[in-house]
Amino acid sequence: MNHVLVDTSAWIDFLRSGTGVLGDIVARSIEQGRAVVCGVVVAELLQGAKGLKEQKQLQLIFETVGRLETKESDWDEAGKLLQNLRVKGITVPLTDAIIAVLASRSGSTLLTVEKHFQHLPATLEQISD
Repeated sequence: MNHVLVDTSAWIDFLRSGTGVLGDIVARSIEQGRAVVCGVVVAELLQGAKGLKEQKQLQLIFETVGRLETKESDWDEAGKLLQNLRVKGITVPLTDAIIAVLASRSGSTLLTVEKHFQHLPATLEQISD
């Protein structure tokens, strides 16, 4: 089963609207047991939570979906990737590089609305704004 690593931007869109193309994809991925998160996405979502109600909502999601664990080699891979991109004049946040490396290593599709992921090694399901 191919997992769907839901990026922070996709979760935010799902949680805010819950409808539309992106919300439908996230909901379907959850229903099918394909949605996963990683530590970086969890931290980003918790950082942005506005109060206890949103924190509880996030905890329910984290208990429902699978989680991809980060390996030591993922950090090395992300660093090498970012260095190669920097040489080409492309700057991408470290957090997004590690998300892409995790998606690539696990064979997961990365669901995102962020355009800069096109420079990173992941199978993307990218939604245009």
